[in-house]
Amino acid sequence: MTPVEKYLQHLDKIFQREPEFFKNDSLIEGVNNVTAIVYKDFPTIGYVTAVTYGLSLVEHDDWKNARAELFICVQSESIDWGIVIGYIANHLRGKFPFTYGNTINFGEKINEESEMDAFLIFTPTILEQDEFLNIDIGLDYKINLSALYPIYKSEIELYNQIGIEAFLQHPKFDFYNVKRKVMV
Repeated sequence: MTPVEKYLQHLDKIFQREPEFFKNDSLIEGVNNVTAIVYKDFPTIGYVTAVTYGLSLVEHDDWKNARAELFICVQSESIDWGIVIGYIANHLRGKFPFTYGNTINFGEKINEESEMDAFLIFTPTILEQDEFLNIDIGLDYKINLSALYPIYKSEIELYNQIGIEAFLQHPKFDFYNVKRKVMV
């Protein structure tokens, strides 16, 4: 079984439904493409959840025991949220560590239905630890999923001031609501 087949088998156990695949042509010569794997109506109707494959094909100095792949889950029916993480993985692989606690200023609205224009990286809160950490794909490294949570660029300053724990526990923060109001 190939690494990709092992990864997809792991995802099949979690999501138990057929995904849609969206390929991003590799920006790195000689390295395979990045694919966004999108699941509609997971964990429930009205949500979209997606993961990438291809980010982990390029090394990063900060990755010691495992390499990252991206994950997103939002309350939306738009598959664009899943497609955008493939775009981000393709453009930032090898350059950005995708470590829990990092933020990304996307630089423009992520999706037409939301004014959010940045991401906070944290653990995938809808998955069990064994579903997102140390995924064995039969290579000399494991994969950890890094979840991208949409936020507003203006919230990055608040995040830097109060820290991750206070930010995630803020009464106005919602992991999945892409239409929530800006936190102040």
